[in-house]
Amino acid sequence: MPASIRLYGLPVGVLDVAKDGELSFRYEQGWLERKQLPHHPLSLALPLSPDPYDHDRAGPFFDGLLPDSQRTREALARYLQVDAADDYALLYQLGRDCPGAVTVVPLDDEVIADENVETKWDVLDDDRLAEYIEALPRRPLFIDADGELRLSLAGVHHKAGVGVVDRKIALPRGHTPSTHILKVDIDGLPDSIRVEHFCLRLAAAVGIPVPFSTIRVVKDTPYMVIRRYDRVGVNGQDVFRRLHQEDFCQALGRFPRQKYEKDGGPGWQECFELMKSVTDVVTARTQLLDRAIFQFLVGNPDAHAKNYSLVYRLDRIELSQLYDVNNAAAFRSLYKEQRPRLAMFVGGNRDPLTLTPENWEAFARETDFRPRYVLRQLLDMAERMIPAAEKLLAEVDGTEADSELLALAVEDIVRRCTAVRAWST
Repeated sequence: MPASIRLYGLPVGVLDVAKDGELSFRYEQGWLERKQLPHHPLSLALPLSPDPYDHDRAGPFFDGLLPDSQRTREALARYLQVDAADDYALLYQLGRDCPGAVTVVPLDDEVIADENVETKWDVLDDDRLAEYIEALPRRPLFIDADGELRLSLAGVHHKAGVGVVDRKIALPRGHTPSTHILKVDIDGLPDSIRVEHFCLRLAAAVGIPVPFSTIRVVKDTPYMVIRRYDRVGVNGQDVFRRLHQEDFCQALGRFPRQKYEKDGGPGWQECFELMKSVTDVVTARTQLLDRAIFQFLVGNPDAHAKNYSLVYRLDRIELSQLYDVNNAAAFRSLYKEQRPRLAMFVGGNRDPLTLTPENWEAFARETDFRPRYVLRQLLDMAERMIPAAEKLLAEVDGTEADSELLALAVEDIVRRCTAVRAWST
């Protein structure tokens, strides 16, 4: 059965599936002819057109709305009683609240613009919240048996879309969009959320926009709450409107399995080329350069194209806040051997231990920057990150955000920044 694809609650197109599982998408004529804002394509990879898009063109965007983890998909499929390989069935079941402003609903579903949605929350007490968190591996995304909570989030974390009402975690009901993301530790990596929270706060300390995050504990179980950058409060924050977003893989027409450059995913040259699609190109290029430098200095091996996104506002497209950042060295004791690699090549090299100024100069030429400018930005951030990391480590000491792994992360960050500073001598 075809599904209606909505943006901001408004019909934008129809998604269909063939017997072999191949997806197809076509825009609604009403959306093509729309004269008022908001009005934009579902994806930069799917320009407004009356012609239908086949699986090769439409598949990357819709597959990108679902969790990356095969284990999570299988758990969802068991719970929903569908085939884990059936993207369409999963989307049809989970599409009420997707990343960005997208919803996937039955064709005959009532049309309700986001600004007219009645806000409904199910506020959880500590006992219920602890039960939901404990069940996350078996019941991903906090989906429930009665079908009341149906949403989808990309990525590999155990996570759920939630709200915060009077500082308590709440589940969205009806058409209410989630406003925050709740995360727990990655399987086998205890305190991964604390390291991630630390890295986000460090990014903010060196001037990179990040979503607000905090570490909480319920029944001795830590969890992380992150404010969604693709939601905005209106009417005194009682009502939330979805902002559309798409990650770089979606915007460039790559399936999630291609998120790493070594697997055919976008590299830095293609990502910077994508910045020509945003409204303020100069600002976005500078922001993306800051992110490329920070990901190297912070020691994040997972900065692939799905971890960068574009946000659509009423009359503009901009680079999203930075998200999903971590430090690999903090977890080195959990691996027999750790061979860090960058998700994207820098000047032809993805080994962070052997990157040279010449690699960054090549990166600059590939991305249309002056090499001296890139090296100056790299040195400047390295200079600022050392005191920022050490100050932040002292600030979290003894708080719920503290972890013995943070000292390992800071040691690694300081070592890398110190090596970069030595390039200028």
